[in-house]
Amino acid sequence: MGRSGQPRDDRSRGVDARNAQGVQVGDNNRQYNIFGPVVRSAYLAEVRRIAPAQLLHREAELARLVAFCTGDGPDSYLRWQAFPKAGMTALLAWFVLHPPPGVRVVSYFVPEGRTEQENHDAFLDVVLEQLAELTDGSMPGHLTRSTRKAHLLGRYTEAAEACARRGERLVLVVDGLDDRRNASGIAPLLPDHLVGGMRVVLDTGSGLRVPADLPPRHPLREARRPDRLPRIIDEAERAQLEAADARRKVERQRAADGRRAAQLRVDQWRAAEAARTTPAARAGAVLRVLVFVAGWTGLLVLFAWLAWAWYDPSVAGILSAQILVGASGATFGLAPAAYRLGAAYAPAPRSPAAWFGSPRVMVLCGGAALALIGVGGACAADYLDARHDRLLERSLGMAGALPSFEQTVAFVVLVLIALGCWAVGTYVAGTAIGPWQERHREQERTYRAAAGKLPS
Repeated sequence: MGRSGQPRDDRSRGVDARNAQGVQVGDNNRQYNIFGPVVRSAYLAEVRRIAPAQLLHREAELARLVAFCTGDGPDSYLRWQAFPKAGMTALLAWFVLHPPPGVRVVSYFVPEGRTEQENHDAFLDVVLEQLAELTDGSMPGHLTRSTRKAHLLGRYTEAAEACARRGERLVLVVDGLDDRRNASGIAPLLPDHLVGGMRVVLDTGSGLRVPADLPPRHPLREARRPDRLPRIIDEAERAQLEAADARRKVERQRAADGRRAAQLRVDQWRAAEAARTTPAARAGAVLRVLVFVAGWTGLLVLFAWLAWAWYDPSVAGILSAQILVGASGATFGLAPAAYRLGAAYAPAPRSPAAWFGSPRVMVLCGGAALALIGVGGACAADYLDARHDRLLERSLGMAGALPSFEQTVAFVVLVLIALGCWAVGTYVAGTAIGPWQERHREQERTYRAAAGKLPS
Protein backbone atom coordinates (compact mmCIF):
# COMPACT_ATOMS: atom_id res chain seq x y z
CA MET A 1 0.00 0.00 0.00
CA GLY A 2 1.16 3.52 -0.61
CA ARG A 3 1.27 6.29 1.94
CA SER A 4 -2.10 7.57 0.83
CA GLY A 5 -3.70 4.24 1.49
CA GLN A 6 -4.02 3.46 -2.17
CA PRO A 7 -2.85 0.13 -3.47
CA ARG A 8 0.78 0.28 -4.63
CA ASP A 9 1.41 -0.31 -8.29
CA ASP A 10 4.84 -1.88 -8.63
CA ARG A 11 4.62 -2.04 -12.39
CA SER A 12 7.24 0.16 -14.13
CA ARG A 13 5.88 3.02 -16.11
CA GLY A 14 7.61 4.06 -19.34
CA VAL A 15 9.00 7.59 -19.27
CA ASP A 16 10.31 9.28 -22.43
CA ALA A 17 13.04 11.63 -21.20
CA ARG A 18 15.14 11.86 -24.34
CA ASN A 19 14.66 15.60 -24.73
CA ALA A 20 14.50 16.41 -20.98
CA GLN A 21 17.24 18.22 -19.11
CA GLY A 22 15.88 17.31 -15.67
CA VAL A 23 14.02 14.26 -14.21
CA GLN A 24 12.19 13.97 -10.88
CA VAL A 25 12.09 10.39 -9.57
CA GLY A 26 10.24 8.87 -6.54
CA ASP A 27 7.85 10.05 -3.90
CA ASN A 28 10.45 12.14 -2.13
CA ASN A 29 10.69 14.54 -5.08
CA ARG A 30 14.27 13.61 -5.82
CA GLN A 31 15.26 15.37 -9.02
CA TYR A 32 18.15 14.54 -11.35
CA ASN A 33 19.24 17.37 -13.61
CA ILE A 34 21.44 16.50 -16.57
CA PHE A 35 22.91 19.44 -18.42
CA GLY A 36 25.08 18.97 -21.49
CA PRO A 37 26.62 21.51 -23.83
CA VAL A 38 24.13 22.80 -26.39
CA VAL A 39 25.55 22.60 -29.92
CA ARG A 40 25.34 25.70 -32.05
CA SER A 41 26.93 25.53 -35.49
CA ALA A 42 29.02 28.47 -36.67
CA TYR A 43 29.35 27.26 -40.26
CA LEU A 44 27.24 30.14 -41.59
CA ALA A 45 30.18 32.43 -40.82
CA GLU A 46 32.21 30.43 -43.33
CA VAL A 47 29.37 30.61 -45.84
CA ARG A 48 29.25 34.42 -45.48
CA ARG A 49 32.90 34.58 -46.51
CA ILE A 50 32.05 32.68 -49.69
CA ALA A 51 28.78 34.39 -50.61
CA PRO A 52 28.84 37.52 -52.79
CA ALA A 53 27.71 40.89 -51.46
CA GLN A 54 25.03 40.99 -54.15
CA LEU A 55 23.80 38.30 -56.51
CA LEU A 56 23.01 39.60 -60.00
CA HIS A 57 21.37 38.02 -63.02
CA ARG A 58 20.44 34.77 -61.21
CA GLU A 59 16.68 35.25 -60.79
CA ALA A 60 15.81 32.21 -62.90
CA GLU A 61 18.23 29.91 -61.05
CA LEU A 62 17.04 31.12 -57.63
CA ALA A 63 13.45 30.52 -58.70
CA ARG A 64 14.43 27.00 -59.75
CA LEU A 65 15.99 26.33 -56.34
CA VAL A 66 13.01 27.74 -54.46
CA ALA A 67 10.55 25.70 -56.53
CA PHE A 68 12.51 22.51 -55.91
CA CYS A 69 12.97 23.06 -52.17
CA THR A 70 9.37 24.10 -51.48
CA GLY A 71 7.54 22.01 -54.05
CA ASP A 72 6.11 18.52 -53.82
CA GLY A 73 7.73 16.99 -56.90
CA PRO A 74 8.84 13.37 -56.98
CA ASP A 75 12.56 14.22 -57.20
CA SER A 76 14.47 14.43 -53.94
CA TYR A 77 17.87 15.22 -55.48
CA LEU A 78 18.64 18.26 -57.63
CA ARG A 79 21.99 18.24 -59.42
CA TRP A 80 23.60 21.31 -60.95
CA GLN A 81 26.53 21.14 -63.28
CA ALA A 82 28.72 24.18 -63.87
CA PHE A 83 32.15 24.78 -65.28
CA PRO A 84 34.81 26.56 -63.19
CA LYS A 85 34.17 30.28 -62.57
CA ALA A 86 30.56 29.99 -63.68
CA GLY A 87 29.29 31.25 -60.28
CA MET A 88 27.73 28.08 -58.88
CA THR A 89 29.34 28.49 -55.46
CA ALA A 90 28.15 32.10 -55.22
CA LEU A 91 24.61 31.06 -56.15
CA LEU A 92 24.41 28.27 -53.56
CA ALA A 93 26.05 30.37 -50.83
CA TRP A 94 23.50 33.13 -51.43
CA PHE A 95 20.70 30.57 -51.27
CA VAL A 96 22.02 29.14 -47.98
CA LEU A 97 22.07 32.61 -46.42
CA HIS A 98 18.67 33.58 -47.88
CA PRO A 99 16.49 30.44 -47.83
CA PRO A 100 12.79 30.71 -48.63
CA PRO A 101 10.31 30.68 -45.72
CA GLY A 102 9.76 27.25 -44.23
CA VAL A 103 13.11 25.86 -45.38
CA ARG A 104 15.99 24.95 -43.04
CA VAL A 105 19.31 24.54 -44.85
CA VAL A 106 22.27 22.41 -43.85
CA SER A 107 25.24 23.05 -46.11
CA TYR A 108 28.80 22.12 -46.88
CA PHE A 109 31.13 23.73 -49.42
CA VAL A 110 34.02 21.53 -50.47
CA PRO A 111 37.28 23.52 -50.31
CA GLU A 112 40.17 23.20 -52.73
CA GLY A 113 43.33 21.30 -52.05
CA ARG A 114 42.08 18.63 -49.63
CA THR A 115 42.44 14.90 -50.00
CA GLU A 116 39.50 12.56 -50.22
CA GLN A 117 39.85 11.45 -46.58
CA GLU A 118 40.13 15.05 -45.37
CA ASN A 119 36.93 15.98 -47.19
CA HIS A 120 35.25 12.89 -45.74
CA ASP A 121 36.15 13.82 -42.17
CA ALA A 122 35.36 17.51 -42.61
CA PHE A 123 31.92 16.76 -44.05
CA LEU A 124 31.11 14.49 -41.10
CA ASP A 125 32.11 17.11 -38.54
CA VAL A 126 30.46 20.10 -40.20
CA VAL A 127 27.15 18.50 -41.24
CA LEU A 128 26.72 16.47 -38.04
CA GLU A 129 27.10 19.63 -35.99
CA GLN A 130 24.41 21.44 -38.04
CA LEU A 131 22.03 18.48 -37.76
CA ALA A 132 22.56 18.31 -34.01
CA GLU A 133 21.51 21.95 -33.72
CA LEU A 134 18.24 21.14 -35.50
CA THR A 135 17.42 18.23 -33.14
CA ASP A 136 18.16 18.19 -29.41
CA GLY A 137 21.21 20.42 -29.62
CA SER A 138 23.65 17.82 -28.29
CA MET A 139 26.32 15.76 -29.95
CA PRO A 140 26.33 12.01 -29.40
CA GLY A 141 29.04 10.86 -27.05
CA HIS A 142 31.93 8.54 -27.75
CA LEU A 143 32.02 9.11 -31.50
CA THR A 144 34.65 7.08 -33.31
CA ARG A 145 35.74 6.85 -36.91
CA SER A 146 33.66 3.69 -37.21
CA THR A 147 30.43 5.10 -35.72
CA ARG A 148 30.34 8.63 -37.08
CA LYS A 149 28.79 7.66 -40.42
CA ALA A 150 25.95 5.77 -38.74
CA HIS A 151 25.24 8.70 -36.41
CA LEU A 152 25.24 11.08 -39.41
CA LEU A 153 22.75 8.99 -41.37
CA GLY A 154 20.52 8.70 -38.30
CA ARG A 155 20.62 12.43 -37.67
CA TYR A 156 19.42 13.08 -41.24
CA THR A 157 16.18 11.30 -40.36
CA GLU A 158 15.85 12.92 -36.91
CA ALA A 159 16.48 16.43 -38.26
CA ALA A 160 14.07 15.97 -41.17
CA GLU A 161 11.33 14.73 -38.81
CA ALA A 162 12.00 17.55 -36.35
CA CYS A 163 11.70 20.11 -39.14
CA ALA A 164 8.50 18.47 -40.39
CA ARG A 165 6.94 18.72 -36.90
CA ARG A 166 7.67 22.46 -36.97
CA GLY A 167 6.14 22.83 -40.43
CA GLU A 168 9.53 23.20 -42.08
CA ARG A 169 11.51 21.27 -44.66
CA LEU A 170 15.14 20.19 -44.36
CA VAL A 171 17.41 20.87 -47.35
CA LEU A 172 21.01 19.67 -47.63
CA VAL A 173 23.21 21.78 -49.93
CA VAL A 174 26.62 20.46 -51.01
CA ASP A 175 28.83 22.49 -53.35
CA GLY A 176 31.88 21.23 -55.23
CA LEU A 177 31.03 17.54 -55.29
CA ASP A 178 33.28 16.63 -58.22
CA ASP A 179 36.44 14.70 -58.90
CA ARG A 180 38.41 17.90 -59.45
CA ARG A 181 38.22 18.61 -55.71
CA ASN A 182 38.74 14.99 -54.57
CA ALA A 183 35.19 15.02 -53.17
CA SER A 184 34.24 11.44 -54.01
CA GLY A 185 34.61 10.55 -50.32
CA ILE A 186 31.51 12.66 -49.57
CA ALA A 187 29.08 10.85 -51.87
CA PRO A 188 28.66 7.79 -49.56
CA LEU A 189 27.72 10.18 -46.73
CA LEU A 190 24.71 11.61 -48.56
CA PRO A 191 21.30 10.43 -47.31
CA ASP A 192 19.71 7.55 -49.15
CA HIS A 193 16.47 7.41 -47.11
CA LEU A 194 14.78 10.81 -47.15
CA VAL A 195 11.82 11.48 -44.89
CA GLY A 196 9.72 14.52 -44.09
CA GLY A 197 10.06 15.87 -47.62
CA MET A 198 13.83 16.35 -47.28
CA ARG A 199 15.64 17.67 -50.36
CA VAL A 200 19.29 17.51 -51.45
CA VAL A 201 20.89 20.11 -53.75
CA LEU A 202 24.27 19.21 -55.27
CA ASP A 203 26.80 21.10 -57.36
CA THR A 204 28.71 18.38 -59.20
CA GLY A 205 30.94 20.78 -61.09
CA SER A 206 32.05 19.77 -64.57
CA GLY A 207 31.60 16.07 -63.75
CA LEU A 208 31.20 13.46 -61.03
CA ARG A 209 31.84 9.74 -61.20
CA VAL A 210 29.40 7.96 -58.91
CA PRO A 211 31.45 5.87 -56.44
CA ALA A 212 31.20 2.12 -56.89
CA ASP A 213 30.46 1.53 -53.18
CA LEU A 214 27.30 3.64 -53.30
CA PRO A 215 24.16 1.55 -52.60
CA PRO A 216 22.42 0.36 -55.78
CA ARG A 217 19.18 2.24 -55.07
CA HIS A 218 20.82 5.40 -53.81
CA PRO A 219 19.00 8.52 -55.11
CA LEU A 220 22.28 9.88 -56.45
CA ARG A 221 22.41 7.00 -58.90
CA GLU A 222 18.85 7.62 -60.02
CA ALA A 223 19.04 11.42 -60.15
CA ARG A 224 18.03 12.80 -63.48
CA ARG A 225 20.36 14.64 -65.81
CA PRO A 226 21.94 17.65 -64.05
CA ASP A 227 20.85 21.19 -64.82
CA ARG A 228 23.44 23.36 -66.57
CA LEU A 229 24.33 26.69 -65.02
CA PRO A 230 24.95 29.41 -67.61
CA ARG A 231 27.93 31.62 -67.04
CA ILE A 232 27.32 35.23 -65.96
CA ILE A 233 28.45 37.76 -68.53
CA ASP A 234 29.25 41.29 -67.41
CA GLU A 235 28.83 44.36 -69.58
CA ALA A 236 32.44 44.51 -70.80
CA GLU A 237 32.46 40.83 -71.71
CA ARG A 238 29.02 41.18 -73.26
CA ALA A 239 30.36 43.99 -75.46
CA GLN A 240 33.30 41.80 -76.44
CA LEU A 241 30.99 38.91 -77.27
CA GLU A 242 28.75 41.19 -79.30
CA ALA A 243 31.79 42.52 -81.16
CA ALA A 244 33.00 38.97 -81.79
CA ASP A 245 29.54 38.00 -82.97
CA ALA A 246 29.50 41.02 -85.30
CA ARG A 247 32.91 39.97 -86.65
CA ARG A 248 31.63 36.45 -87.22
CA LYS A 249 28.63 37.84 -89.08
CA VAL A 250 30.93 39.97 -91.24
CA GLU A 251 33.13 36.96 -91.90
CA ARG A 252 30.11 34.85 -92.80
CA GLN A 253 28.91 37.62 -95.11
CA ARG A 254 32.34 37.82 -96.70
CA ALA A 255 32.36 34.08 -97.12
CA ALA A 256 28.93 34.22 -98.71
CA ASP A 257 30.08 37.05 -100.99
CA GLY A 258 33.17 35.02 -101.81
CA ARG A 259 31.04 32.02 -102.72
CA ARG A 260 28.82 34.19 -104.89
CA ALA A 261 31.86 35.75 -106.57
CA ALA A 262 33.35 32.28 -107.05
CA GLN A 263 30.10 31.06 -108.53
CA LEU A 264 30.06 34.09 -110.83
CA ARG A 265 33.63 33.40 -111.97
CA VAL A 266 32.79 29.76 -112.56
CA ASP A 267 29.73 30.71 -114.57
CA GLN A 268 31.71 33.28 -116.56
CA TRP A 269 34.45 30.74 -117.23
CA ARG A 270 32.02 28.13 -118.39
CA ALA A 271 30.20 30.64 -120.59
CA ALA A 272 33.46 31.92 -122.09
CA GLU A 273 34.70 28.40 -122.76
CA ALA A 274 31.38 27.45 -124.33
CA ALA A 275 31.41 30.56 -126.52
CA ARG A 276 35.07 30.13 -127.46
CA THR A 277 34.79 26.56 -128.67
CA THR A 278 31.58 26.72 -130.71
CA PRO A 279 31.89 25.67 -134.37
CA ALA A 280 30.98 29.21 -135.46
CA ALA A 281 33.75 30.70 -133.29
CA ARG A 282 36.36 28.26 -134.65
CA ALA A 283 35.24 28.91 -138.25
CA GLY A 284 35.43 32.66 -137.62
CA ALA A 285 38.99 32.33 -136.29
CA VAL A 286 40.12 30.36 -139.37
CA LEU A 287 38.39 32.92 -141.59
CA ARG A 288 40.32 35.72 -139.90
CA VAL A 289 43.56 33.86 -140.71
CA LEU A 290 42.57 33.52 -144.36
CA VAL A 291 41.61 37.19 -144.59
CA PHE A 292 44.85 38.27 -142.96
CA VAL A 293 47.06 36.06 -145.15
CA ALA A 294 45.11 36.89 -148.33
CA GLY A 295 45.33 40.62 -147.66
CA TRP A 296 49.07 40.69 -147.12
CA THR A 297 49.65 38.21 -149.95
CA GLY A 298 47.79 40.46 -152.35
CA LEU A 299 49.82 43.49 -151.20
CA LEU A 300 53.12 41.63 -151.67
CA VAL A 301 52.13 40.32 -155.13
CA LEU A 302 51.14 43.82 -156.15
CA PHE A 303 54.47 45.14 -154.88
CA ALA A 304 56.36 42.42 -156.82
CA TRP A 305 54.66 43.30 -160.09
CA LEU A 306 55.13 47.01 -159.58
CA ALA A 307 58.82 46.49 -158.81
CA TRP A 308 59.73 43.91 -161.49
CA ALA A 309 57.15 43.95 -164.24
CA TRP A 310 58.84 46.88 -166.08
CA TYR A 311 62.18 45.04 -165.94
CA ASP A 312 61.29 41.40 -166.47
CA PRO A 313 57.74 40.04 -166.14
CA SER A 314 59.10 36.53 -165.65
CA VAL A 315 60.81 37.62 -162.42
CA ALA A 316 57.56 39.17 -161.20
CA GLY A 317 55.77 35.92 -162.02
CA ILE A 318 58.32 33.83 -160.12
CA LEU A 319 58.14 36.21 -157.15
CA SER A 320 54.37 36.00 -157.21
CA ALA A 321 54.54 32.22 -157.23
CA GLN A 322 56.96 32.26 -154.32
CA ILE A 323 54.70 34.66 -152.38
CA LEU A 324 51.72 32.42 -152.96
CA VAL A 325 53.64 29.35 -151.82
CA GLY A 326 54.83 31.23 -148.73
CA ALA A 327 51.29 32.36 -148.02
CA SER A 328 50.16 28.75 -148.19
CA GLY A 329 52.88 27.75 -145.70
CA ALA A 330 51.92 30.60 -143.37
CA THR A 331 48.28 29.58 -143.59
CA PHE A 332 49.12 26.00 -142.60
CA GLY A 333 51.09 27.37 -139.61
CA LEU A 334 48.39 29.79 -138.46
CA ALA A 335 45.16 27.94 -139.15
CA PRO A 336 45.56 25.12 -136.53
CA ALA A 337 46.37 27.66 -133.82
CA ALA A 338 43.40 29.79 -134.82
CA TYR A 339 41.11 26.76 -134.78
CA ARG A 340 42.35 25.83 -131.32
CA LEU A 341 41.87 29.32 -129.93
CA GLY A 342 38.46 29.83 -131.46
CA ALA A 343 36.87 33.06 -130.26
CA ALA A 344 40.03 33.90 -128.29
CA TYR A 345 41.93 34.29 -131.58
CA ALA A 346 41.59 37.99 -132.31
CA PRO A 347 44.73 39.43 -133.98
CA ALA A 348 44.97 42.89 -135.49
CA PRO A 349 45.18 42.18 -139.26
CA ARG A 350 46.14 45.77 -140.01
CA SER A 351 49.54 45.49 -138.28
CA PRO A 352 52.06 42.63 -138.47
CA ALA A 353 53.61 43.91 -135.25
CA ALA A 354 50.83 42.20 -133.34
CA TRP A 355 52.16 38.83 -134.53
CA PHE A 356 55.71 39.17 -133.26
CA GLY A 357 57.17 39.34 -129.80
CA SER A 358 59.24 42.47 -130.47
CA PRO A 359 59.99 44.91 -133.35
CA ARG A 360 63.48 43.43 -133.75
CA VAL A 361 62.06 39.96 -134.39
CA MET A 362 59.56 41.44 -136.84
CA VAL A 363 62.31 43.24 -138.79
CA LEU A 364 64.53 40.16 -138.87
CA CYS A 365 61.77 37.82 -139.99
CA GLY A 366 60.45 40.29 -142.54
CA GLY A 367 63.89 41.00 -143.93
CA ALA A 368 64.73 37.31 -144.20
CA ALA A 369 61.46 36.60 -145.99
CA LEU A 370 61.89 39.45 -148.46
CA ALA A 371 65.54 38.52 -149.08
CA LEU A 372 64.62 34.90 -149.65
CA ILE A 373 61.84 35.82 -152.03
CA GLY A 374 63.92 38.45 -153.85
CA VAL A 375 67.08 36.43 -154.15
CA GLY A 376 65.15 33.30 -155.05
CA GLY A 377 63.21 35.11 -157.74
CA ALA A 378 66.35 36.69 -159.20
CA CYS A 379 68.28 33.42 -159.19
CA ALA A 380 65.41 31.58 -160.80
CA ALA A 381 65.24 34.21 -163.57
CA ASP A 382 69.00 34.04 -164.19
CA TYR A 383 68.92 30.28 -164.41
CA LEU A 384 66.09 30.39 -166.89
CA ASP A 385 68.12 32.75 -169.10
CA ALA A 386 71.43 30.79 -168.91
CA ARG A 387 70.03 27.63 -170.53
CA HIS A 388 72.08 25.36 -168.35
CA ASP A 389 69.71 22.56 -169.06
CA ARG A 390 71.36 21.93 -172.41
CA LEU A 391 74.80 21.55 -170.87
CA LEU A 392 73.36 19.27 -168.23
CA GLU A 393 71.64 17.12 -170.85
CA ARG A 394 74.79 16.83 -172.97
CA SER A 395 77.03 16.03 -170.01
CA LEU A 396 74.74 13.37 -168.67
CA GLY A 397 73.55 12.04 -171.97
CA MET A 398 70.06 11.93 -170.62
CA ALA A 399 68.33 14.57 -172.66
CA GLY A 400 64.63 14.65 -171.83
CA ALA A 401 64.92 12.07 -169.06
CA LEU A 402 65.34 14.56 -166.23
CA PRO A 403 63.78 17.94 -165.44
CA SER A 404 65.76 20.91 -166.56
CA PHE A 405 68.21 22.41 -164.10
CA GLU A 406 66.36 25.70 -163.85
CA GLN A 407 63.15 23.80 -163.17
CA THR A 408 64.86 21.85 -160.39
CA VAL A 409 66.32 24.99 -158.85
CA ALA A 410 62.99 26.79 -159.03
CA PHE A 411 61.24 23.83 -157.36
CA VAL A 412 63.84 23.67 -154.59
CA VAL A 413 63.56 27.42 -154.02
CA LEU A 414 59.78 27.17 -153.83
CA VAL A 415 60.02 24.32 -151.31
CA LEU A 416 62.44 26.34 -149.20
CA ILE A 417 60.17 29.35 -149.38
CA ALA A 418 57.16 27.23 -148.37
CA LEU A 419 59.05 25.68 -145.45
CA GLY A 420 60.37 29.05 -144.34
CA CYS A 421 56.97 30.68 -144.54
CA TRP A 422 55.43 27.72 -142.69
CA ALA A 423 58.08 28.11 -139.96
CA VAL A 424 57.37 31.86 -139.81
CA GLY A 425 53.64 31.16 -139.66
CA THR A 426 54.15 28.62 -136.89
CA TYR A 427 56.27 31.10 -134.97
CA VAL A 428 53.68 33.78 -135.44
CA ALA A 429 51.01 31.37 -134.27
CA GLY A 430 53.13 30.61 -131.21
CA THR A 431 53.52 34.30 -130.42
CA ALA A 432 49.76 34.66 -130.73
CA ILE A 433 48.81 31.58 -128.73
CA GLY A 434 51.49 31.90 -126.02
CA PRO A 435 50.03 34.90 -124.17
CA TRP A 436 46.56 33.43 -124.57
CA GLN A 437 47.74 30.16 -123.06
CA GLU A 438 49.13 32.06 -120.06
CA ARG A 439 45.84 33.86 -119.62
CA HIS A 440 43.95 30.63 -120.15
CA ARG A 441 46.00 28.80 -117.51
CA GLU A 442 45.52 31.67 -115.07
CA GLN A 443 41.79 31.68 -115.72
CA GLU A 444 41.72 27.92 -115.31
CA ARG A 445 43.50 28.17 -111.94
CA THR A 446 41.03 30.85 -110.89
CA TYR A 447 38.18 28.66 -112.05
CA ARG A 448 39.41 25.64 -110.13
CA ALA A 449 40.02 27.71 -107.00
CA ALA A 450 36.58 29.22 -107.27
CA ALA A 451 35.02 25.82 -107.88
CA GLY A 452 36.81 24.48 -104.78
CA LYS A 453 35.16 27.16 -102.63
CA LEU A 454 31.70 26.20 -103.73
CA PRO A 455 29.72 23.78 -101.54
CA SER A 456 29.57 20.30 -102.96
